[in-house]
Amino acid sequence: MNKYTVMATGLVLSLGLVAGCGSSEGDDSTTAKPKDGRSAAPAQDRATPEGPTYSGPAIPGLAAKPAWSLGPSGAIDLGDTFLFVKDAQGAYALGRGWEGEPIDGSVGTLHSADDPEPATLEFRDVKTGEVRKILKVTTDRVAATTWHDGVRAVAVFAGATTESDGLSAEKSTTTVTVYGSDGAELGKATAEGDTFHVNEGHIIEQDGEESLKLTPIDGGAAHKVTCTGQLAACGFDPRNKEIDGGQAHAPLITGTYAFHVENASTYETDPEQLVMTDLATGKKAWSTADVTPPTGVELDEDGKRTSGALRVLDVRDGRVLTAWGAGALSPDTWVTATYDIASGKQIGGSSTYSYEDEPADTINTEGSSVFTPDRTLAAARTKRGTAVWQPADGKEVWVQKDDEKKLKPLRFSPTGVLYGTTDADGTGGNVYLAVDGRTKKVLAKSLPEENIPLFTRPSGYGYISTEKGFFVFPTQS
Repeated sequence: MNKYTVMATGLVLSLGLVAGCGSSEGDDSTTAKPKDGRSAAPAQDRATPEGPTYSGPAIPGLAAKPAWSLGPSGAIDLGDTFLFVKDAQGAYALGRGWEGEPIDGSVGTLHSADDPEPATLEFRDVKTGEVRKILKVTTDRVAATTWHDGVRAVAVFAGATTESDGLSAEKSTTTVTVYGSDGAELGKATAEGDTFHVNEGHIIEQDGEESLKLTPIDGGAAHKVTCTGQLAACGFDPRNKEIDGGQAHAPLITGTYAFHVENASTYETDPEQLVMTDLATGKKAWSTADVTPPTGVELDEDGKRTSGALRVLDVRDGRVLTAWGAGALSPDTWVTATYDIASGKQIGGSSTYSYEDEPADTINTEGSSVFTPDRTLAAARTKRGTAVWQPADGKEVWVQKDDEKKLKPLRFSPTGVLYGTTDADGTGGNVYLAVDGRTKKVLAKSLPEENIPLFTRPSGYGYISTEKGFFVFPTQS
């Protein structure tokens, strides 16, 4: 079977799992059964693994020594567990080299093969490294995904082809099975071909140029998302899990809601609008057309926005975080504001920044920011460098000065350490830094790229994958 033509990332994952001996279930016969009924690993695998010793530089935001380590390997972060994959020869998958990976730097596809083959899934405790469950599967791809309401999960794919009998056409299908962080099966479905995505527990397929079809993996009626307008086109970008309607972008599915675009057009007869609907009923829950744009957004004599550029950056706790194009003649300037879903009223103030213009980056640069895990801080890459602000009230914490090297923010630690890059003098490369997100104090001015950590939720533990091994650290203020 050919590799998938649609590259799923972190959140976009189609899952297909076929266990050994032709079964469609994961075979966890290698696990013991404790008294509490949970599946567990054999006794020799349950202890904290004795991996390589960490000899790299101190990483601000992390403890000096890792809690545990393994040999060179990649992992899918499932929150309270890591998912590792071993091939038939017992080698750990590294999860590198797959196209279209998540923009946050995490692993999207961990294991892939041209045809289904035996593999072993290891679910290890984030804090201790102890194996919690083992599954034996037959698969051609294992990837990160999310279940309903953003719950982290793993997708196991298995493709099959029915050859032509001489008259009928050859037919290919893909079985998708989603597993939770404990290795329990959450849902399973089979779809034709392999040109689909999986996100938030749904199979996502293109349904004509203007619509997307969302089918729940655990059963239930399919939901269609349609964009309207003269140049309507609804696409799904698996790298950031957003719907693309032209100038407007938003998470396709976020919790119990889905977004679509109204008036997708470049003619500016009316600006584009983002509409959030109830995923189950299709009824409108919130729309940019029903709220007042924040101060700083240019309006014409009829009170309409002069720019159709619009983003929803986040939906949580009854609030919507938005970014609005400042005006038709200010294509790189965005105004960020938060709204209450129920009342439609703006909460707090707004932040206005001119973002670095990067035509080559079509994913999620302008109008966006990186956030601390608790969403109390955001860092934006502006034309002046990095600016740090508070999403709750729009208040600016700090912004770089004109005589400073421009910092490109990458991610935050749970304790507010901001990791980013500056340009290396005269070499065209990058220098990796760590700064205090609240004070701008430089904490480390030259870190190896592979030592910029990712962080799990809710534990807050940080982890890195290097050529020497996979290392997991407690966080540290």
